Amino acid sequence: MNRVELVRLAVERQLTDIYDLLAMRILFPPERAVVPIHKEIKDLFLYPERLETSYRHEWTSIATRALFNHGFTDHWRTDQDNLDRYLGLLREQAIPRCIHNQGGLFQMLGEVIAMQRSANTIAFPDPRRRALMRLIWPDEQR
Repeated sequence: MNRVELVRLAVERQLTDIYDLLAMRILFPPERAVVPIHKEIKDLFLYPERLETSYRHEWTSIATRALFNHGFTDHWRTDQDNLDRYLGLLREQAIPRCIHNQGGLFQMLGEVIAMQRSANTIAFPDPRRRALMRLIWPDEQR
C-alpha cells in the first residue's frame, strides 16, 4: 500500500469525528482561506447542512494533506509506523490542545450539532435561499 492509500485509509478510519476535523482545519489552515474559520462556524447556524457536505469534505481534505505532508518524518520507520505515531501525537496532544485553546469555536460547533439532532427544531431557510430554490425547482409547492 502506498502513502496516499495509507493516509486516505487513516483519515477515513481515525478522523471521522467532526471535532477532530475542525481541529485539523485550525491546526493546518489552508493557504488561501477565503472565509476565516470563525465566520465558517457562525455560518453553520444559517446553513447547518454545510457541516455534513462542503465543510466536512474540505476539512477531510485538509486533514489528508496534513498527514501526507507531515506524517512521514522518520525515514528509518515504516510508513505505517510513521503514520501511526503521528496520528497518536495529534490525537493525544495537538487536537486536545487545539480544542482547549479554541473552546468558543468548538462550543458553537456543539450548539449547531445539538440543533441538528434536536427533534423539535424546524429549519427556516433564509429568503435568498428560498428564492434560489424557487428558481431551481419552480413547480415544487412550499
